[in-house]
Amino acid sequence: MKTMYKLVMIIAFCLVIIIAGIRFCLTPLFIDFEYSSPGFPTDKYGFSRDIRTEFAYQSVDYLIGKITDTEFQAITLPNGEPLFNQREFSHMQDVRDLTVIMLRVWYASLGVMLVGILLAFKLDWQKILFQTGKLAGMIIFVFIITVLIGVVLNFDQLFTAFHTVFFEGDTWLFYPDDSLIRLFPTPFWVNVFVTVGVISFTLAFILYFSCRWLLKRNKKEV
Repeated sequence: MKTMYKLVMIIAFCLVIIIAGIRFCLTPLFIDFEYSSPGFPTDKYGFSRDIRTEFAYQSVDYLIGKITDTEFQAITLPNGEPLFNQREFSHMQDVRDLTVIMLRVWYASLGVMLVGILLAFKLDWQKILFQTGKLAGMIIFVFIITVLIGVVLNFDQLFTAFHTVFFEGDTWLFYPDDSLIRLFPTPFWVNVFVTVGVISFTLAFILYFSCRWLLKRNKKEV
């Protein structure tokens, strides 16, 4: 039972921390930070920063399920044409489906983590809990460092590999003048990967050293 507990808690800790970084990127705060960052590319086809921000907000709302397909398809450009063509909308549907699943996994993992913590104190498994948290932190360190190395060495290859895993064929490839590329150019996605990495690494750092300190304290008390 203890082995199963460790496995479940390691998975829960890892999912909670990594998805937390992704969830932060699905917020207006992150969008505002990106669009106001020095050096972030302007849209050479004419989107102002305000229009870009408004469309980005609506896109994120769609991804997290705040607006429906119908409402999202009804969004139009200043000239009255649809913001997204059918190919773009189809991809956004795929991303939305993946995002909704991811968020459900996150909430479930949060629940499992909290129950696991309560269970550890009820069964006097604090040492096992702290060992598990420390190990989960180490696993996240290795994963995030590996991903960030990929970002630095060859982001395009990493980005392609990611889409190959989660999406079919070339459904995620678009023209430079398509709205999705105009709203979310490559530098945006580089910063998404870096932000998720930094947040996840920071949370894993806190988890690892907190559990390490608690293990040492418990050892001294014994």
